[in-house]
Amino acid sequence: MAAQLQVPSGAVVVGVDGSDRSVRAVDWAAAEAERRGAPLHLVYAFEWPALTEGYEPMSSDEMLQPGNRMVEEHVARVRETHPGLAVSGQAALGRPSVVLVEASRRAAVVVVGARGLGRFTGPLLGSVSQKVAAHAHGPVIVVRQQVADLPGPVVVGADPEDPPREALTYAFEEARRRGTGVLVVAVSHELPFRAEYPEAALLRMSQQVEWAERHLRQIVDELAAEHDGVPVDLRISNAYPVDAIVEAAGTQSLVVVGSRGHGGLASVLLGSISRGVLHRAPVVAVVRVFHEPVVETAETAGT
Repeated sequence: MAAQLQVPSGAVVVGVDGSDRSVRAVDWAAAEAERRGAPLHLVYAFEWPALTEGYEPMSSDEMLQPGNRMVEEHVARVRETHPGLAVSGQAALGRPSVVLVEASRRAAVVVVGARGLGRFTGPLLGSVSQKVAAHAHGPVIVVRQQVADLPGPVVVGADPEDPPREALTYAFEEARRRGTGVLVVAVSHELPFRAEYPEAALLRMSQQVEWAERHLRQIVDELAAEHDGVPVDLRISNAYPVDAIVEAAGTQSLVVVGSRGHGGLASVLLGSISRGVLHRAPVVAVVRVFHEPVVETAETAGT
């Protein structure tokens, strides 16, 4: 399969399958490619069916003919609406999620469509979009709703005790491309004010939370300095993380969440918060993060 893929380096890759959601994804991907000054590459994947008795086997070229026609139609439409954009496309044999993950090796970002908005996890997200978001080698944008533009600030969720620096950096870069700001939504952990916890332990927990929030603010300030001109706001919330992030974004903002990267189960890699946001926000960027939990030391306790 790898030999079949001809992805231009640094391209915006988008998966197509003939559905309405893939049309939304193509429209978003074309606009994203224009913002980045990058080529757009469309990919249709066809999984080779199991042969059954009585059917004459087909060549790979014959199997890919419908996919190639579909890609050509999408390419022609994009060239009409975005005349200055470099657009290419191809059909490839393989499981769609596997093909798109492989394509992500050379892509700047992969865009996939998903079914409509809803509060329930599982079927609504779709197996392809969930697997690609969890296993891709770079950022993945999941488009769930048709949006002409997202003029609001780029909203990124952050755990103060485990700041997702890669996701935060991506949010600043995306905000700069869009000419907007960044809103960091930090969800603080609720302290367990229960009788069985000694007062000294509760005080220690409170101090750890406060230190983690200060550390996150320091990271945000550093990124703001590196991305001069991008306004940033840090909002501390005690609400349920998914609610806090989705409500902050509304319908006017791109949302950025983190993924733990490669491994087994997609649902585990994405995490409950990222999956919850994916089900409820119109457009979400999933960025691989490498977790390095914040640990307060004697040297940093006073900072």
